[in-house]
Amino acid sequence: MADKPGRPKGVTQTRAALIDAAKECFLHNSYERVSIRELARRASVDAAMIRYYFDSKAGLFETMVRETVAPVASAFKQNLHKQSESPEELMVAYYQIMEKTPALPRLLFQALNQQSSSEAFKIVSDVIGEMLGYADDWINALAEQQKLNPNLDPQWVRLSFISLMVFPLIAPKVILEELNLPLSQSMFDTLLTHNIKVMSQGLFQGTSVQCSDSGVQ
Repeated sequence: MADKPGRPKGVTQTRAALIDAAKECFLHNSYERVSIRELARRASVDAAMIRYYFDSKAGLFETMVRETVAPVASAFKQNLHKQSESPEELMVAYYQIMEKTPALPRLLFQALNQQSSSEAFKIVSDVIGEMLGYADDWINALAEQQKLNPNLDPQWVRLSFISLMVFPLIAPKVILEELNLPLSQSMFDTLLTHNIKVMSQGLFQGTSVQCSDSGVQ
């Protein structure tokens, strides 16, 4: 969201405090339950500052989401222009962000599946749409550079890559507990290493299962 004419340039302490307050509130409560008063209270500022910097609660929410995922979007763009870059580097950038905001994927998932809030749904769907566009361009570029397995459909590669990155962070707690894999801050490095091995080496070896256009044989 562009600053209005006359606003101070750059990130002020007040603006930064409101972004931090938005992360605390929106990552742990539904969009509808978070009030402007609560956001201002957590930031220790006057509620008028939300309108001053972001126009509205929706504006603050959108800014928080976009600024949080910005490094991932930047990593996609860099990978598009640097053929020496690898998928592993993109995943590293992603998990570095998730270590700081592990609840973000769940927030986005919930917003996309609860369309009762038209504001939150519209904002998140727009952001996700842009990210998927970056992912599509990136996967297509890798295919053109012959860096993908030629036996795989690039569109399904994109889905598999996103699934590896996102699902562990939105999986129901009971599933992780049953697998004895409680997701914690200390597990991000382990998860990253595992995902990189899956991408480069695959899951199985010595299997005779073959796939055709009609399915598994």
